[in-house]
Amino acid sequence: MNTDQIRVAGMQISQVEGNREANITTAIEAIDSTDDHDIFVLPELSSSGYGLKVFEALEELAEDREGPSFRAFSGLARKKNCFICYSFPRRSKANEYTISTAVVDRQGKLVTSYDKWHVCSTGVCCEKDYFSPGLGPLASFEVNGIKVGLVICYDIRFPEMIRKLALEENIALLLHPGGWPKDECFYSWHTFVQVRAMENQIYVMSTNWAGADNGNSVFCPPFVDGQKKCIKTLNDTPGVLSGIVDLRYLGRVRKKYPYLTDRSVLC
Repeated sequence: MNTDQIRVAGMQISQVEGNREANITTAIEAIDSTDDHDIFVLPELSSSGYGLKVFEALEELAEDREGPSFRAFSGLARKKNCFICYSFPRRSKANEYTISTAVVDRQGKLVTSYDKWHVCSTGVCCEKDYFSPGLGPLASFEVNGIKVGLVICYDIRFPEMIRKLALEENIALLLHPGGWPKDECFYSWHTFVQVRAMENQIYVMSTNWAGADNGNSVFCPPFVDGQKKCIKTLNDTPGVLSGIVDLRYLGRVRKKYPYLTDRSVLC
């Protein structure tokens, strides 16, 4: 095992809005049929699906951190000897819900979870009408000794959050499950991914649902200036986006382009 690298797979799958069993089955089949990776990353609300039909059925679809999604992906992680990052609507308290992401490790244990800080109300999104913002801490964990951070969809537009993960948690990889619809906000999404990767000198795996109104999952390395074909993307069909996080390359990038250490003390 190369301890300086991890393989990450972004899983772009089709959804059935409001059908937890169908979505979990689709995710399990997609992961099970993909070759070995250290961590698999599903889209935002991968268990319930993302859309108004889901938001209006949260009483039925919301679950606890160790609910049906945890049980399903915990077993798969043990079987496949991998980490799995999945997302679900969480019942935080009576009649209040958060958009949550959780990670299980190779032993099927819950290693971290995160409730989305920034709920969206732009474009066609109406999350604020149904979800509360998360109040928990930043979320990070380790895969083979490499630090990994979590954010969700709309969070990518808020640089302070990812900066904190880079500086305080020393992450090398950011997992960014999303549910990006093709509205007016869709077309700047990849720009935000590239900027966050460059300014924090980290890798970013950003996933989306498959479908004509979604798609375009992206994997971005920590340096893109002057590089050709270094950013990997999918189209709108179901697929797997594979990326390698290489600490040796990351170290060379940070040494040659010392953006983090060149920051003014006034920042």
